[in-house]
Amino acid sequence: MIDIRIQGGKIRVAGSFDLGYMGRYDADKIHLYDQPDRLRRWDVAVSRLGPDCTDGALSACLTEYFNAFEEKIHNNQKQVNDNFLIRAFEDMEACGYPYWEIDGLTRREYLPPDPDEDVYPPHWDEMKALELAHDRAPNDGSLEKPDVEAILRRNFPSLDWDALLASIQPEHLSLEDGKIAFQCSDGFGEGLLCGAYDKLDEKLTFTDWHNY
Repeated sequence: MIDIRIQGGKIRVAGSFDLGYMGRYDADKIHLYDQPDRLRRWDVAVSRLGPDCTDGALSACLTEYFNAFEEKIHNNQKQVNDNFLIRAFEDMEACGYPYWEIDGLTRREYLPPDPDEDVYPPHWDEMKALELAHDRAPNDGSLEKPDVEAILRRNFPSLDWDALLASIQPEHLSLEDGKIAFQCSDGFGEGLLCGAYDKLDEKLTFTDWHNY
C-alpha cells in the first residue's frame, strides 16, 4: 500500500506498490510527475472531488484510488502475471534469445542436443491461443484466458523460469490519471528484459509494451 501526501506544492509518496512478477516498487521508485494543480484536473480527481479540492482531500483521493488499483491487481494477479510473461516470451522467441548460454538461467537437463536449432520448436497452436487471449485484452477477470505460465513451462522447460522471475529488478512506477506505468529489467545482464515498460489501464489491459 502507498500513502500520498500533498502539502505546500510538494508531493510525497510513502509505502510500496506490488506488481507481482513485475516487482515490488518502493517509494523511491514511485513517481507522480504532475504538479498539484494539474493533479486536480485529472479525471480521477474531478469525478470524485471536483476541481477545487484541498490538498488533503486530493491526497486522500489519490491514495485511495491507487491502493484500490493495487488491490485489483492482486485480485487478478494470475492474468496480470501471465500477460507480462507472454510479452517477455514473445520478445525472447522473436530474436532467438540464447538463454542457454547464460549461467543460472538454464535447466540443462532439458536442453536439446542443438539448442540453436531446436530450443524454439513450433508450438503454434498453443502460442497462437495465448497471443489472441492476451493481445490488448483486459486482465480484470472479465475474460477467461488460458494458463500462460503453465503452457510456457511445459513447452520450454529448459528455461529456468523461477530464476528469471526471481531476478526481476523493478526500476520505475509512474502513477497517472487512470493508469499506472512500470519499468523493470532482468538480473542476468538485461539480455532478455532491459527497461521493459508497459502501461496498465483500469481494466488492467497492457497497452504500451516496450522492451529496449
